[in-house]
Amino acid sequence: MEQKKFLVFELIRSSLSSGKGGKEVGRSDLKKIFIGLFFLLSSLIIPRLIQFQVPALLINIENSIINRDSGLLLLTATKLVFFNTLRHSPVIVGAFLLGEGISVKFRLDRLVFFLVLLIIPIFYRLISYIYEMQFVFTSSGFITIVIIVILFFFTAKINTTLVKIIILNLFMFGFDWLEVVPLLSQFGFSGGEIAQSIFVVADFIGANYILNFVGLSFSLMLIINAFILSKVVVDHENKLILMGKLRKIEMEVLRSRYFQEVKHLVHDLKTPLVTIQGLAGVISMVVEDKKIAEYTEKISLSVERIGSMISEILNENQLSVINIREVADFLKVHLSLEGAKEKVNIILDTNSKIYGNKYLLSRALINIIDNSLRAIDLKNDGFVKVKIFSENGEVKIIVEDNGKGIAKDNIEKIWELGYSKEDSTGLGLNFSKKVFTDHEGTINIESKLGLGTTVILSIPEVG
Repeated sequence: MEQKKFLVFELIRSSLSSGKGGKEVGRSDLKKIFIGLFFLLSSLIIPRLIQFQVPALLINIENSIINRDSGLLLLTATKLVFFNTLRHSPVIVGAFLLGEGISVKFRLDRLVFFLVLLIIPIFYRLISYIYEMQFVFTSSGFITIVIIVILFFFTAKINTTLVKIIILNLFMFGFDWLEVVPLLSQFGFSGGEIAQSIFVVADFIGANYILNFVGLSFSLMLIINAFILSKVVVDHENKLILMGKLRKIEMEVLRSRYFQEVKHLVHDLKTPLVTIQGLAGVISMVVEDKKIAEYTEKISLSVERIGSMISEILNENQLSVINIREVADFLKVHLSLEGAKEKVNIILDTNSKIYGNKYLLSRALINIIDNSLRAIDLKNDGFVKVKIFSENGEVKIIVEDNGKGIAKDNIEKIWELGYSKEDSTGLGLNFSKKVFTDHEGTINIESKLGLGTTVILSIPEVG
């Protein structure tokens, strides 16, 4: 009971969590490409909006000279840093996301990421040409390029695009502050005309110390926070990946324990079966009534069949040549016992033989049929159709229903261990896929929401 509760809890958690399946990751990378292109296009528009603010900055610089106001000059420098980051951000972020998205989405070499970064200086020159302005690539720009290359490798496991954008902007804002530090102007950190004007005024009114202190302090604070945020997010992602692996291991262990307990239980059934068969033999010898002798013979045959099934359960790797009709008969008996025979139409159109374990194959098919039965409307016109036929040297088994269907995003997930949206353990379909894979067969699924699901199974035919 506790195991079942644990399994249900796990499958609910897995269904609510944002899985990182292959298709989801693919869509995430495509999304990055589009976001990157959006940022690059917006980088050609934003400078037009900032151009209107330039006269106000020049007026502030002039007033700071007249009034010898270092506070006003510092405020002007802060605005300049903000505007510079606003201009740089779309180019840097756009190139980063575009390069990362292309290199991962299309599984190209990481060299592609570096090639995409070449568009950064190209866009800088393009913006300068369009707006006839000095949009230069300074030392802070080169450092930013180095940082985003490091981030490309360091944040590879971070899937949240917004987090990467925040980290990139923190770094850019930090490095842009170096553009208004007079002490660093000799190292190529200020290529803009407004920044040069601020340095001249700062030297004239004696505000170099304030600009150096504030600029370096803010830059250091922002860069350190960006590194800390990157480290925290990466560690968090690593922990999530580790927790996912641990949950998978737990499910595998639990599944193994579950089947081991079933095997022990089945093995224990042998003792009462031997007793039944022995007593049936004694009765047939002692009683001379022909009717009773006939009944005891049927009892012995039934016990032998059950014994054969037990052997197949205990020795799941033991395969033999079986007629697919035997599997179909097993399904009919099971459905009759479960009271679901009327809702399932089994159409057998072959007498082919396969090499396999009859019990495991039957159980795998029963799991699939049970899932179809849970999906249909039993009270109305819901149906499940099972067609068995031969084609191109294979036995094909098609299980079709007109139930609720499965969302496209969840089709690949249904085979995962522990995944289920019903009140079940989530082991059945994973078991079914493993059985057909072990029998060198294939299992595929097609589904549409509201229309139904079709499961196509195939297994090699024995000549």
